[in-house]
Amino acid sequence: VGIMMLSSFKEIEWPEISEAIPAFFAGIFMAICYSISYGIAFGFITYCIVKVFLGKAKDIHPILWVSTGLFIINFVILALISLGILK
Repeated sequence: VGIMMLSSFKEIEWPEISEAIPAFFAGIFMAICYSISYGIAFGFITYCIVKVFLGKAKDIHPILWVSTGLFIINFVILALISLGILK
């Protein structure tokens, strides 16, 4: 499955920085966390961050903003649970 996923990396527009950085980090995060869903979540978060820094925040669809916010909340809650702050 991993090799099949890597084969689609050739279709990424690498010169387009706002597409390449989130795709790269999503792939890396999938491999590090052994979780496709965490990789996708990190890709969404990274995409929004890159677009904001490039001054293209209005290009992001509202549904993506909501999804990104929910992913961030999910990661924060998981971190608090793993630290024992939440039970």
